[in-house]
Amino acid sequence: MRLLREGYHERLFLLTDERKGLIVRKEAKTASSTLLAEIAWLEELPAALHRYFPRVLRSAKDTRGQTPFYDMPYFDHNWVLLSELILTQALNPAGVLVLIAQALQVMFGGIFPTTYPEEEPGYPDRMVSLLDYWVQRIAHLPTFAPLLRAETLGLNGAALCNILSLLARLKDEPDLREQLRPAAVRKVHGDLYPENILVRVPSLRRSVPQVMLLDPIAAIGLSRGDFAMDIAKFRSWLSAELLALRLGLFFVREERDQSPAFVLTLYTEDPQLRALSDGALLREFACLVDTAGWARVVCDADPQWQQRVSFYEALYALSMVPLVPFPQSLARFLVGARHLHNFVCDTSNQQSAIGLGLTEARGHGGLPPPS
Repeated sequence: MRLLREGYHERLFLLTDERKGLIVRKEAKTASSTLLAEIAWLEELPAALHRYFPRVLRSAKDTRGQTPFYDMPYFDHNWVLLSELILTQALNPAGVLVLIAQALQVMFGGIFPTTYPEEEPGYPDRMVSLLDYWVQRIAHLPTFAPLLRAETLGLNGAALCNILSLLARLKDEPDLREQLRPAAVRKVHGDLYPENILVRVPSLRRSVPQVMLLDPIAAIGLSRGDFAMDIAKFRSWLSAELLALRLGLFFVREERDQSPAFVLTLYTEDPQLRALSDGALLREFACLVDTAGWARVVCDADPQWQQRVSFYEALYALSMVPLVPFPQSLARFLVGARHLHNFVCDTSNQQSAIGLGLTEARGHGGLPPPS
């Protein structure tokens, strides 16, 4: 058994099975891993979707202290990660967009239609509790405890509300918290981005290439939620923000001020990110989700989904702060604070504008007075 890769929560091993040949074992690092939920997610897929996700050949789900694992087929040299095809520019942008569309069609056509109406009433509170969990973990880190006590943060010359005050507003303002409610709670991937999409190289000559979607649930442990969280993770990668943070392509400088203030520079023009630096793929991705017929049933039923994307980008960034070394943890904290500030303040401004519009309409006789 040979170690292939080690992530934050799991390890991948290559081993030989007498009957099945080479297989890959995904093993949790701790018994409390989300791997059990991932196994259940894969095992409950309908037969029509099996060709898009790894098959669970064998699994250990014993809860008596044993770390869970499952075995899946080995994807040989004929398979390559979509992220590699993008970053090496092995395909032109049109070819990349075909592959992105193929992966998204699997999600919009096969995964997102599964809904959970019974989970909808408590969904906003669940999201706030999840954010609270990660904020409290950050607050216990010696580096961040003093930083969190400040009311505001300065970031690249702009004043932001700090994480704790933003969280308090989400807890205290029902109308604001209600903006986290999706039209439906759906089955989601939870960690959808090009590094979790395999492409079969021989199929690139076909009009419909073969893709395989890996690692559902790995990011923040969610298997059911808002489809916008999958769009947010994909968007974060295509914007080069996620890669710049992970690859250390950033610089943080603390400024002297009455409150904590920082300048954060992401080196998105670095040669490693050349394929993403002009933002063209990100724009094409946004256009695809906005216009593709296969996305319309889900998106049109939830016209407010885009304003929730900032919240999920914040949640993804902040959930990594306790898991990565300094200064990457600080950079992710600052990115998370900016996204959360954008969600809370943009949503509040929209609500204020709507309220002002209603007041003006009533004043001019356009609407009846409230009963």
